Amino acid sequence: MKLTSKDFSALRMPAIALAAAVAVSTLMVWFTSDQRAQAERQYRAQQTSLRDARIRFQRSGDERETVIHFVEAYRQLEKIGFVGKEQRLNWVESLRTADTSVGLFGVEYRILAQEPYPYIAKDNPIAERIRQSRMNLSFGVLHEDDLARLFRALAAQRSGMFSLNSCFLDRSGRVGSPMPRQANLTAECELSWLTIDPMGGNS
Repeated sequence: MKLTSKDFSALRMPAIALAAAVAVSTLMVWFTSDQRAQAERQYRAQQTSLRDARIRFQRSGDERETVIHFVEAYRQLEKIGFVGKEQRLNWVESLRTADTSVGLFGVEYRILAQEPYPYIAKDNPIAERIRQSRMNLSFGVLHEDDLARLFRALAAQRSGMFSLNSCFLDRSGRVGSPMPRQANLTAECELSWLTIDPMGGNS
């Protein structure tokens, strides 16, 4: 069968329509694929955001439980003066009260400048926050047991936290048998009052 020019003229419009249909179909397939890819990316992003939100929520819940669990102990540490700024007046008053309650003969003291506390590992996350104020003490005692009695009485005042660094007893100048109700020994002690700065600043 031989096609004439008249036949080509008759087929021109259907051919154009078919080409247009194919082009539109191709464009629609491309557009649909692109939209699907975008939707998948948005879905993955939303899933990631949801997972992150769940993790943050869980962590906040864990942190809240930790705070609730330790808040009372933290307040007690604040109350006795371990958390926050050093309280030298309270320390001195507690020392005088302890001396009186034990029945000693007075205590001479000297408080040094605050400094980092050296007896804690450097890799400890709170190492830089713990500070010490060393206090040198000189006092007379009847016998060795008075040392323990004094420091127990000092701790009972709950005016801070301290560590006893050293104590030396000296009998120099004492002769004869120990006498009641008088200082038979001289004690030289050093203790460290400890504080922690919750904000991490230097005092």
